[in-house]
Amino acid sequence: MDFSKHKGNFEQWFLSLNADEFPSSTDYVSTYSTIASKLKPVHSQVNLGADSNDGTSLTWHDESHIKKVIKQVSRLLSYDQATITPFESFVLLVAIQIHDIKNIEGREEHENRAISIFEELGIQGIIDSITLKNIGFIASCHAGSYIKDGKKEKDKIGNLLKPVLFNGDRRIRPQFLAALLRLADEFADDVERAMSYMLSKGMITRGSIIHQKHAESLFDTDISPNTGIVNFDYHIKVNDAKIKFPKYVSEKETYEDIFLLDEIFSRTVKSHYETVYCMRFLRPYISINKLHVSIELEHRDITHEVRISYELIEKGYPSDTLSIIELCGDQIRKNGGHWSGQNLSDYISSSRIS
Repeated sequence: MDFSKHKGNFEQWFLSLNADEFPSSTDYVSTYSTIASKLKPVHSQVNLGADSNDGTSLTWHDESHIKKVIKQVSRLLSYDQATITPFESFVLLVAIQIHDIKNIEGREEHENRAISIFEELGIQGIIDSITLKNIGFIASCHAGSYIKDGKKEKDKIGNLLKPVLFNGDRRIRPQFLAALLRLADEFADDVERAMSYMLSKGMITRGSIIHQKHAESLFDTDISPNTGIVNFDYHIKVNDAKIKFPKYVSEKETYEDIFLLDEIFSRTVKSHYETVYCMRFLRPYISINKLHVSIELEHRDITHEVRISYELIEKGYPSDTLSIIELCGDQIRKNGGHWSGQNLSDYISSSRIS
């Protein structure tokens, strides 16, 4: 779709629509604007509530994150073959507005509590109950898992949502919309979410430092429509590359110290698998085949350029267990081995890079 007349933003395109472009000529633009204005003051308090309940320092989950997710959805929808109807846009935009809002009460299962905010704000009647329920389902599929036959099942979009859903003259593609939200959210964790000032003052809680450092080092996640490529542009500060940061490992219920480079490797592999998963529901309209990752060490000595680049593509039998070495080991070789956080730290010390 072409949003060039609306600054490349599908929300701006939506806001320009007339009521007669929606089912039953309902003014969904005004409805959305009312919802967004009601949610705005709550968004500004999400971080405070989450940190108070969980003892964390979340990256920004305020209005700026909503805008970033909308921006990334806009880029995904800018593929030539991608289309979205005015009514689907309303459903998706409301889902984006509420997808993280229940972090205010704690991160655990926040995705499943999203639509309760309508009742709490006294605006549950602003959307018909069937549409609101579907918005809630779409929002819930941006994260988490559910219990199926006594086991955790991660394929929420495939198992909980239908490809197409009709409610009278209101037609939506729940799987397509949920995949758009999920992937855009995955591609929205960059430097704009980092609390850099609090990081510099040592005010970030122990278990959140590595997540804040990751966001701070990711300068951009560039979705290039019609190319099948998403570019991740990382810049690591020398001091951040030399030391380990604590990371809470929920499976072990303990902390482990890891290097930022290793966290970047882990996070980009996760983004790769999220992309592979979402492509099940976005193709043939949107097709991403490759994540290109560039990691540059920021320092003053121009004679010691350190840049690590690799590409993540589908490889072998479908799985989500392959490591960074198994996926692109040949691209990150270093002195007979492979780049790692420890190798980078040792290289900085031996080369006296500052």
